[in-house]
Amino acid sequence: MLVVEPNRMRGSPSGVAMVQCKDIPNEPILQFLKKHKGQWATWFQTMEGGMPSVREAIPDDIPGKLVVAKMRQLIKNGLVKGCGCGCRGDYEITEKGERQLC
Repeated sequence: MLVVEPNRMRGSPSGVAMVQCKDIPNEPILQFLKKHKGQWATWFQTMEGGMPSVREAIPDDIPGKLVVAKMRQLIKNGLVKGCGCGCRGDYEITEKGERQLC
């Protein structure tokens, strides 16, 4: 299972760990999308036999809002195609994303 090392929130009196997009590695997501090339993937957990979900490449305790933000970041960087608005996403790896895995 993937382990994400959270950053400590500066000035937080409780020292609560805060996870940010930069704490979620790109590689497992890109590998997942490459494995499911030719199929659209979504960001939310789906029923057995449904659309592939990038949630399988991201730890379960990461909030959905952060997953969408991470996918938006990957789209902005040209590594993934899809929609970053929070809908189902329809994510696919790009050629640039595949090259990054090499």
